[in-house]
Amino acid sequence: MLTGPKAGILRRALLPALVGALLVAPGFAPRVHAQDFGLTSDVKIKRDAQMLVEADELVYDYDRKTVSAVGNVKIYYTGYTLEAETVTYIEVTAKLIASGNVKMTDPTGVVLYAEQIDITDDFRDGFVGSLRVDTPDQTHFAAERAERTNGDQTVFVNGVYTACEPCKENPDKPPFWQVKSARIVVDDKEKLIHFHNATFEFFGLPVAWVPYFTTADPSVKRKTGFLAPIIGNSDTLGWSLSTPYFIALAPSYDVTLTPTYYEEQGFMGEVEWRQRLRKGQYSLRMAGINQDNPKNFLKDPYTDAAGNKVYAHGNYSQDEFRGAITSAGRFSLNKNWTFGWDGTISTDRTFTRDYNVLNDDTDFTTSEVHLTGLDDRNYLDVRAEYFQVLTDSMSARYSQGRQAVISPVIDGNHIFDNPVLGGQLSLTSNLTVLSREEDDPFTIYGQDPSAYNGIASDGTTYYRGLAGEYVRLTEELGWERKMIAPGGQVVTAFASLRGDVFSVDPTGAVPAGFTDESTPGRIMPTAGLEWRYPIMASLPGSTHIFEPMAQIVARPDEPLAGKLENDDAQSLIFDDTILMREDKFSGYDRVEGGTRVNYGIHYAGTFDSGLTLDSLFGQSYMVSGENSFAVDDISGVGGYSGLESRASDYVGRVALDTGRGTQLMMRGRFDQEDLGVNYGEVGGATTIGAVTASATYVYSREQPTAGKLTSTSQITGAASVKLADRWRAFGSAVYDFSADQLRRDSVGVGYDNSCVSLSIAYSETRGVDIPERSVMFRLLLRTLAEGQVNTSIQ
Repeated sequence: MLTGPKAGILRRALLPALVGALLVAPGFAPRVHAQDFGLTSDVKIKRDAQMLVEADELVYDYDRKTVSAVGNVKIYYTGYTLEAETVTYIEVTAKLIASGNVKMTDPTGVVLYAEQIDITDDFRDGFVGSLRVDTPDQTHFAAERAERTNGDQTVFVNGVYTACEPCKENPDKPPFWQVKSARIVVDDKEKLIHFHNATFEFFGLPVAWVPYFTTADPSVKRKTGFLAPIIGNSDTLGWSLSTPYFIALAPSYDVTLTPTYYEEQGFMGEVEWRQRLRKGQYSLRMAGINQDNPKNFLKDPYTDAAGNKVYAHGNYSQDEFRGAITSAGRFSLNKNWTFGWDGTISTDRTFTRDYNVLNDDTDFTTSEVHLTGLDDRNYLDVRAEYFQVLTDSMSARYSQGRQAVISPVIDGNHIFDNPVLGGQLSLTSNLTVLSREEDDPFTIYGQDPSAYNGIASDGTTYYRGLAGEYVRLTEELGWERKMIAPGGQVVTAFASLRGDVFSVDPTGAVPAGFTDESTPGRIMPTAGLEWRYPIMASLPGSTHIFEPMAQIVARPDEPLAGKLENDDAQSLIFDDTILMREDKFSGYDRVEGGTRVNYGIHYAGTFDSGLTLDSLFGQSYMVSGENSFAVDDISGVGGYSGLESRASDYVGRVALDTGRGTQLMMRGRFDQEDLGVNYGEVGGATTIGAVTASATYVYSREQPTAGKLTSTSQITGAASVKLADRWRAFGSAVYDFSADQLRRDSVGVGYDNSCVSLSIAYSETRGVDIPERSVMFRLLLRTLAEGQVNTSIQ
């Protein structure tokens, strides 16, 4: 190490030149991105900064006016490190020359390798010989030499660029991909990289040549220019080509223009505007097309009851102009309140799915606006929702007039600060306002002339919703206190008082038994107690917890049971997850009545091998009063649920995790008389060597009062296999045993590493209104390009 007078002389001699070298060398400029390749105007050089110089010897040549550090030279200066065999400063020409295994590292981690660095007198222009640049984001440049021009451009002569890491076992092995170019021009001002006379190589073999192309500096996240093109093909659209063009208008907003040419339908324009504001962000997307061949969307006609031929798409897709607008936004009004929206407006119900634009929904899309407040103890959410049908199915179930318009639904929860009788007091509120243009009925037909798995029915008509307006206001005051009894028993006492007020104004059919009041109301008091007694047993190599549990819930019969509209409590799946729930209905329109006891046992085991086991088994029993689940409402909820009898079906689960990459789960609902399976689910996932796989089988018996006339039996599976280093095969399938049909399947092969990802996959969908078979090819070259080709096939 050089210290004292000699170090001072060397410091004064080399400092100006060294600073210039550090700032000029490609990839080394303070206050800029890791791959900026030049000096920027905001660089501030601290002339009094300390420099540490290490070298074997210091040589002065007074005749030639040079001073050199020779042998194992290391110079440290303000976060920069220069290593070389020799560093020489020539006073007459004001040049700095570092030679012999030159390595320069900047504070961001960018590393430059060269045989020689030769800097001109203004420290801005010059050339670097035998250059290699490695950046922290794992991109790499190499060239015979690099020239610095105009202070803001670096030209790599006979250069090579790649984002692939060199092979550790064989560094001379060609990377997966690289671009060789006669000239690679890095423009620091425009943040662009220009390739002249470029050849793309894969595994060292040339596969494509282009005279010129430009890409953004990989360190730049937002840069105006073309994005990866998308190629597609389908029967109704023909071949298509999309060429998105991104415009970075400002740091806080941008726009993307996507013209798409369809062989059968012509040009479609699509534009997306995105903007981030101080307290939020929003986006606006629009797409539209004047179709050349609207009749391509017509399906084979069917004959209606009047003997007329009707096309499935006849009312939706024959217009020449079709389009849609979608927008989404979210804003933080303050630390507790947020406001947002997400909505779509289109000329017809099938436009977005026919052209696969603006959203990924295929059956329904939901538009909503919401206001949400949340703090430590309180919650309020206000939202309005509109459900738009996208499918072209001619089933009346998909009539737009049957869909509810929510305007609005308000949910609130307030937890009081001070305990009451040692417990927590809370207030839960809900206001729902909705309307429909049409009734939404479905009928279960009788045994004669039709039969459904031997289920006799009298042709009862149920309703998912009624035409007209419906309003419900719910307020519930709840109290809960948890106590630890002797021996570790956990006792929870709870009580609540709930009130509901309705406004009912049906404009269509009025089902039999429906209330004739326009503003009915109901009151439901509830009191209950829950007991749990966890018992732990420790054995050599394992720990086991057995937890018997029981709960009693006392309340009067459900007021107006089956006489009110039911919109938000139609989903009722009785399983282990709701066994100990006080009210097993899924929404506010129904409220469970009568006195009920829920009981079961929970087991959890942990083993030293890493295996864990968790299980629960239990039942619910109606002690007294009217069983709400045995009372049909207009939606038919309750029947076949497993809760309609005094003693419910049994429910249980078993989950196993081996701790070695395999998980298994079984869940079911078993008939209370003969333990027959009314609902069953078996699933698992595992990784064994090169194979990762998962599968889930679901069985559910028929539930006519929910419009489900046959049992469901379906298995879903997926697997991925590592074929070789970084190569994988993958596939998935859904098979419906009830319909004896393979609903969906896909299979493909892919390759992934740190610099490239490519895949090709075939998929097919059946049993829907628009069956589809397609092939997709996707290629991603990290930092350089991404593209995909989608084609539908017959």
